[in-house]
Amino acid sequence: MRRPVRRSRGRSLLGVLLIGGVFAALAAFAIAAVLLKSPPVDADSLCRTDQALRAHTIILVDSTDKLEPRHRNKLRAVARQEVARLGEYDRLTLLRLNPRRPQEPTLLFSKCLPKSPDAANPLFENPRLARARWDADFESALDTALRSAQHGGAGAASPILAGLRAVAANSDFGADVPSRRLVLVSDMLEHDPNGFSLYVEGADYPHWRATPGHAAADFSDVAIRIVPLDRPEHAARQAAALGGFWPQYFDDSGAKSIGVDPY
Repeated sequence: MRRPVRRSRGRSLLGVLLIGGVFAALAAFAIAAVLLKSPPVDADSLCRTDQALRAHTIILVDSTDKLEPRHRNKLRAVARQEVARLGEYDRLTLLRLNPRRPQEPTLLFSKCLPKSPDAANPLFENPRLARARWDADFESALDTALRSAQHGGAGAASPILAGLRAVAANSDFGADVPSRRLVLVSDMLEHDPNGFSLYVEGADYPHWRATPGHAAADFSDVAIRIVPLDRPEHAARQAAALGGFWPQYFDDSGAKSIGVDPY
């Protein structure tokens, strides 16, 4: 009589182990689903709604003078370089100088980089749909914005200084964002027909700074990248601006670093 009892106990133990294994697998699957699930995001900005912004890059484009094909190619290359620097859910904003409203650069694009479709888990997401969504929400929107940035139209002014003040006042670009980066794509020739202009002989930073009300915008702890657009007819003025005015301006602004790309 003892043998059947042993077999019964063995079967019971095996059953318990099998049930336990099933529950363990289900628990592991549930945990994986939670860990791999995409975080909640804002439908428009694609930024996370469950935590504060970690990093923000702003590209400010000066197309108040015509952008030649070489300038357009450079702008697109710079944008791709900056996208490549972004981490998941870091924000990228594209602004264009507005000569009609100098204090209000035109907003063309401002979104956070979504999770790469290459990271889609086929157990929980359709990789093909993830790629299509990524392209539609981020890539296509950025391409459209870059085309718009290239065609700002000729203006009577190049309000670079006013545009910089607007960037510094951007509520999403404040000191509470741990990592901030400003990329300025411009010929760097500030021109206000009714005020300061780097086209005027003798115009320099000390002269500008000595004028009442003139002070550098606050870019404390912001990394600055200047991407100069060459204007051969104004090469001497550009050299003076890049060698004197702008380094002094950004030094006074408290910038964390200042980098200048070659032409």
